[in-house]
This record gives sequence, structure tokens and C-alpha cells, in this order.
Amino acid sequence: MTRPLVVDLGFDLGTTVTKLTALAEDGTKLLDLSAATLWDEYGDGRAERDPSGVVAAVEELIARAAAAIGARRLDGGTPPVSIRSIGLTSMAEAGVLVDPAGQTRSPVIAWFDPRGEEQVAAVAPELAHDFPARTGLPVTHVASLFKIAWLRDHGLSLTGLQWLSLPELVIDRLGGRRVAELSLMGRTGFLDIHTTSLYRPALEHLGVTEDFVPELVGAGSPAGRVRPDHPVAAARGAVLTVAGHDHAVAAAAAGSAVTASAMDSMGTAEAFVVASDHVPAPDLVRELCGHGVSVYPHVVRGTTALLGGMRTGLVLKRVLRLLGADDEDGRSRVDHDSLAFRGGRGGDIGVEGFSMSDREVTVHLHGDSPTPGKVWRAALDHSTAHAAELLSHLGTAGVPIERLVLAGGWSRMSSVLDARRALAPSVEVAAIQQPGPRGAALYGRWAATRGGSVSSDLRPPAAYFTSVPETDSMDHVSTLAKEATS
Repeated sequence: MTRPLVVDLGFDLGTTVTKLTALAEDGTKLLDLSAATLWDEYGDGRAERDPSGVVAAVEELIARAAAAIGARRLDGGTPPVSIRSIGLTSMAEAGVLVDPAGQTRSPVIAWFDPRGEEQVAAVAPELAHDFPARTGLPVTHVASLFKIAWLRDHGLSLTGLQWLSLPELVIDRLGGRRVAELSLMGRTGFLDIHTTSLYRPALEHLGVTEDFVPELVGAGSPAGRVRPDHPVAAARGAVLTVAGHDHAVAAAAAGSAVTASAMDSMGTAEAFVVASDHVPAPDLVRELCGHGVSVYPHVVRGTTALLGGMRTGLVLKRVLRLLGADDEDGRSRVDHDSLAFRGGRGGDIGVEGFSMSDREVTVHLHGDSPTPGKVWRAALDHSTAHAAELLSHLGTAGVPIERLVLAGGWSRMSSVLDARRALAPSVEVAAIQQPGPRGAALYGRWAATRGGSVSSDLRPPAAYFTSVPETDSMDHVSTLAKEATS
């Protein structure tokens, strides 16, 4: 009798790329797939996308994954593919407003979009003082609250609407129930991190009630199943879960969600994610926010995340474009050439724009010999100096950083690793190539197998991720097929 080939799918809904990783039942990676994340850009940093495009990208990748795995034949046949779970992680802050009928009522506004700046400037002094201490977020346009306030002020009635992050939107469309995962909610401004309940002043600021936010759940909590009429038969009945904030999920998957370790997740944004065993006191949280360090629930059981964010990827992409090196050959060339300028900041070249509150990228060329390698090294060294200043504030929260784990596309460049060695006694590149989608798949696996049978905190412990070591074998499905038909 043929047993189905059990598969867990993990999605990372990123700013630049939507990624999928498929894991076999024992944790072996079967395949990676991706699709470009497409934004409509309107100038001045404004970018948005149609919510239907988010769902369509996921649906396409589900179909491609099921077809690709099912096409691997052994002895002329293959066992049926059964997708056991689908876990989703994503960028924070970006989401969508949905009405009671399930219709989306807003575009997905990018986290870096400056909309909301006017609403931040108009916040009452009392709320501006209390907001960072209770929500763990600086009072900036990045928080979802202020982008929603912008939508309200430009004619959108919020009555009867609910806020969904991107994974929560996808789960709703796949047939699951509406939920609000804590780590993503902790990036919106609607969560009191000290009580893990809704922050009422934020709701009052928008003029909405508690129904504006669905049921609060921890990362890895089961959120229903894929509907029985889904066009991909292999996905029907798969357990759905929100893995949480992409940077925190990557940290967990890479084994850096433990004391004295930090994840340096280098994507479009660069995020330093550190796990703490306690939530700092409100006054300390406010102080950390003032230094650009936010505090919110981690995706790992019993921990709080401290996150310092930078616009590194955005800056580096623009620098490469300026240098005419934004293709693979160009990146390799400046990567190699810049190593000759290690140990300094590229002399008299300055690069600015790394702060999350910045809107522009500025390159200052004061000398008469700005070679591409020298400019690139200057960009890296200035970003490292900015990162060092950011991380220095974590000591005030009693969170030392002795080990730094780099992940993301930029970490594959030798010059990036060389520059980041200045940030911690031990600096290494994550052994996992795609920690975001792999982590999401592991959260799906958790939700499908153990999520309903543990304590009230349904998040997996940090040790769970090291108990499922990564094995990468594209031929592994053939071995599993042989076992299934034996």
C-alpha cells in the first residue's frame, strides 16, 4: 500500500522576494522556490501592492511545489503528496484592512513608505510619551498604527474593519480563521508588550474597538486548515499557522534565539534580533526606543525580542546601482575590490541613510579617487559603525552580544562578513541558507504535530529548532518515495 509523501511548506513573504521551502517529514529540505515581490511605486518612497497579489503569489508557489515534488518519479511511479502544514512568516508592519464580508479595503503599504509622517507629528504629547514605553516601538511612521491613521485621514472609514498582517490575510484566504500573531502585532502599535493585551490608547486614537484586531495567538498556534475545495488537492486539510515576524523566525531557525546570541538578518532591511528572558521595565523600553531599539514578543517560548533595525539593504542596493554593479558580475567585482580597503571607511567617502527614519541615501565623495571598490567599502564600514552604535544600547537592557549570526542574501558577500566582524567576538554566517522559509516550515510542522498539546504558551522552545537539523538533498524525495512504496 502506498503511503503519502508528507510535506511541510514554509513561506517568507519578504519585501523583495516571496520564498517557499518544502520540508520532508523528517526535516529534510526538498526544494526552494521563489517569486519576486512586486510593488507599485509612486515616488518619494511611496510603495504599495494589491493584497490579491500577495495571495496569488502564495497560491502559485503551492501549486508549483506540489507539482515539482510529485513529478519526482521512481520506477515509473510516485506516492501521492500530502501537504501536512503551511507556515507563513513575513515582513512586519505591512498588512491590510478587511471588512466583515472578507473584502480588502486597503492596499498593502510597504513598511518603508513614509505615509503616516503627518499623523506622527500630530500625536498628542501624552500618547507620544506613553506609546514607546507600552508598545516597545518608537513613534514613527513605520508602525502600522500611523499608516492606518493616514488611510483614515484620507477618507477610509475604519468602522467594522479588521487589521490582518500578510500571513493572516493568506490564512484567511486559504480557509483558516482570522488571528493576530503576537510578534507581528508587536510591530503595529496595537499591543501592550507588558501585558500582551491590546493597547487601548492606540485603538482610541484610531476611533476603533477591540474587534479591530482578531484573536491574539502565539507563533506556531494552529489557525485552521486549508479549505476542502482548494485547487491543489495535496494542500486540502493542511494545518495553517502564522510563524511570525520574519527576522525573529530566521533567528529561531538559525539557532540564535538564545542568550548572548544575536541574528543579523540582512535583507532589504537589516535587523539585529536578540532574545531576552524578560521584558524590560517601561521606562527602559522607552529609552531603548529612543535609541532605535524596539521590544516585542519573540516567536520562541518564554522570550522577548529586542530588535535594532537599519535600512542597510535599501542603501546597499542603491549604492550598487550608482556604481553600475547591480548584477551578479558587478557585485562580485566590487566585493573583491573592496577588500583592499578594509580597516577604514574608504578614506574620505561618506555614506548616509541607514537609519529607519531616513528617507534618502547620500554619498559624499570628498576625494579625487572614488573607485567602485572604495565606495563599496565605505558603504559597508559606515553601516557597520551605525550598527555598532545601535547595538551598544542593548547593554543597558542586560543583553550582551557575544555571538553574531549573519543571514540573508548580503551575508554571502565576503566584504560584508569582513566588515561585520567588528560587531562581536564571534561572527559567523548562518549554516541555513534560507532560515526564514525553513523556520516557517518548522512552525507549520510544530502546529501540525505538537502545537495543541503543550502549555498555554504554544510557541516552540528554542531547542526545538536545533532538534531538526537541516539536511539538503534534492534527491531525498526519491528515497522517501521508495520507502513509501515498499
